[in-house]
Amino acid sequence: MNFGKAIKQVRKEKGMTQRQLADICGISVTALSQIETNDSFPQKSTLKKICDSMKVPYTYLFFLSLESEDIPNEKKVIYDTIHSLMENLLLQEIK
Repeated sequence: MNFGKAIKQVRKEKGMTQRQLADICGISVTALSQIETNDSFPQKSTLKKICDSMKVPYTYLFFLSLESEDIPNEKKVIYDTIHSLMENLLLQEIK
């Protein structure tokens, strides 16, 4: 799982800088950078602020954080289909 990568992906798709997201969440840019590089995992309250500020549910970030090696081979086709649909939904929301 790569939770930081998911946060970074959504942040960029939303057109937010690290500074903007960090300011909204009340954390330092350094702390957000460490989260995005998986050097640290956010506290529950910080995670809620991140999700709220980007207008995405926790479950969406958790789903995006899954990597290919996290998915059993027999479920990869289903995962790939769902993953593609979820990304398209987010892109439609941004427009």
